[in-house]
Amino acid sequence: MKEEPKKRKRTSGAIRDKERTKNKMVQAVGKVLLKKGYTGLNASATAREAGLDKSLVWTYFGGLDNLVEEYIAQRDFWKFKAKDSIENLTTVSKEVNEHDMTALLQFQFQALLDDKILQRIMLWGISEKKDFLRNLSDEREIIGEAIFKNIDPQFKDSNVDIRGILAILVAGIYYLVLHGKINGSLFCGIDLNTSIGEQRIKESISQIIFMAYQKTIA
Repeated sequence: MKEEPKKRKRTSGAIRDKERTKNKMVQAVGKVLLKKGYTGLNASATAREAGLDKSLVWTYFGGLDNLVEEYIAQRDFWKFKAKDSIENLTTVSKEVNEHDMTALLQFQFQALLDDKILQRIMLWGISEKKDFLRNLSDEREIIGEAIFKNIDPQFKDSNVDIRGILAILVAGIYYLVLHGKINGSLFCGIDLNTSIGEQRIKESISQIIFMAYQKTIA
C-alpha cells in the first residue's frame, strides 16, 4: 500500500506567509523613500507600494515607526553593511591599526556613495527628530565605543584626540556625499560624481589617519 504524501502543516505555512508579507512591507519602505523621500513616507503609501492593506502596518509592526525602524536597521552601514569588518575590529585585544581604520572609513564613504536609499536615511536623520532615528544613532554610538576600546590605548600617551579626528572624518563623509549626490554641486572644487573626485577623498582619508597614527610613534 502506498503511503499518502504528508500534508504540509497549515501552521508553518501561515508563519511563512506572515514573514513574506512582513518582508514585502519592509522592502516597500525603501521604495517609497526612493520615490518620494521621507516626507512622502506614510502607512498608506507603504501599503500601496507593497500591494497590501495598510492595517497590516499596525497588525504586524504596531505602527509605521516600528516598520521604518526595522527597515533602517537592515540598511544602516554600521549595523549591517560593515558588520563583518566591525566584528573583526572589536575582537578582544585586537589592535586597530591605521590600515584597519582607513579601510573602514573608505568602505563607509563608498557604501554611502553607492546607496541612494542610505543617503535619504542619513538626510532624514539630521532633518527630523524621531525616536527611531535617535535609537539608531544611539546604537551606532554603542558600536563605536566597542571599536574605541581597541583604539584609545594606542593614543593614550599622545597629544592626538583620535575621537575628535574620527568625528570630523565621519561627519565629513556624511556631508560630502549628501552634498555631492543630492545637491550635485562641487565642494572645494571637488566633484564627488566623478571617479577622480571619489579617489581624492579616499586618499585624503588615508592621509589624515596616517598622520594621526604617526603621532603615536615614539
